[in-house]
Amino acid sequence: MSMLVIVPLMLLFFIQLPIVLCGTRPSFVSDEMIATAASVVNACQTQTGVATVDIEAVRNGEWPERRQLKCYMYCLWEQFGLVDDKRELSLNGMLTFFQRIPAFRAEVQKAISECKGIGKYLAKGDNCEYAYTFNKCYAKASPRTYYLF
Repeated sequence: MSMLVIVPLMLLFFIQLPIVLCGTRPSFVSDEMIATAASVVNACQTQTGVATVDIEAVRNGEWPERRQLKCYMYCLWEQFGLVDDKRELSLNGMLTFFQRIPAFRAEVQKAISECKGIGKYLAKGDNCEYAYTFNKCYAKASPRTYYLF
């Protein structure tokens, strides 16, 4: 490969690198939490066929309209025990997690209350659509506390 080809390829890599790495996770999402969630994440990726690039896109503020991504979000809810007996997001389940982080509790409660009804209304009975719509609303309402595993 000639030097004329290598330099543009390297420039392209360095120009795109910040785009890939710009998604940040909330400070309370530790490496330990990510490691603990890895088996659930892998199971949901396998079950839904979601592409890793779609998950990363959400972390970077983009919201691909792909069915696999939407169902991946619902799968995470199920696997993390956040779905109630009506197959809806459990407000108590999410708030229980944030009890350990009181600084965010009020913000989280407000975002959940704001987004739960919107997501359910817009989804019209489709659990995957419900999870996606809720996640998108929640990320906008509380970007400091949103993270897609």
